[in-house]
Amino acid sequence: MAERPEKHQAGSVHLCLAESSSTNKKDEMADKLTALLARLEAVTERLEGVDGGVAGGSAPPTAASATADADAPPSAMVLAYDALLATEVSAFTELAAKLSAAEVKEQAECVRKAFAAQREMMVAVSKCKKPSAAELQELVKPTAEQIGAVQAKVDRRSDSFNHLQAVSEAIPALGWVMVEKTPAPHVNEMWQCGAYNQTKILQQFKGKDETQVEYAKAMKQIFVALEAFVKEHHRTGLEWNPKGVAFTDFGASGTTLVPPPPAPPAAPPPPPPPPPPPPPR
Repeated sequence: MAERPEKHQAGSVHLCLAESSSTNKKDEMADKLTALLARLEAVTERLEGVDGGVAGGSAPPTAASATADADAPPSAMVLAYDALLATEVSAFTELAAKLSAAEVKEQAECVRKAFAAQREMMVAVSKCKKPSAAELQELVKPTAEQIGAVQAKVDRRSDSFNHLQAVSEAIPALGWVMVEKTPAPHVNEMWQCGAYNQTKILQQFKGKDETQVEYAKAMKQIFVALEAFVKEHHRTGLEWNPKGVAFTDFGASGTTLVPPPPAPPAAPPPPPPPPPPPPPR
């Protein structure tokens, strides 16, 4: 009978140990749960930070940032177009000025202006996201106007008809900007249209007037260089800047390239004249 308390005491010890073990396990699980929650919170904070950074990086640029972009150095693509202007286009206009034909010189100046207008478009392409179709039409308009000026110089009565006609047939090559997927072949196709009259110049002046021959060769080199430029920088169509500013926010040289505001409404018609006085009695 005296041993029963010992058994009870032993059972109590085992119970206490079991309770202690259970408590330790609960504490250990609680510690693990606390640590897991802490890790989840840390991961959540990191993800929120990444999301915030991405959102901040992908936020559309504002008009203020557009001004800063306008002051940024030209891209490699624009510099390549500048090289075309400074070499092939410049050589052509200089040779045209040496010919004794004012209309050829004037047309060559229109060619230079057409390429200069497209150069401004290249600046916009390098700094803008792809615009809408209507905005693209507005952006192309200055180049299109100069193309029209080049073609308006053609005079069938002129002794320089072949000069004028060759350039007139080839200058629509600048329309490559409206050709999607593969614009470079368009440049070559337009040059082939002008090559017919250019060949006549070579045949007429070969061995007689070297300046005329050089002029004809320089004409071809413009479009050869333009095709190479398109292949290098816009092989599959205009390469807009996906991280650039909206077209409506972009300004080049302080001029915003957006459609002009609509004209104010016309003044109302003048009021009708007063009725004539009654005839005398």
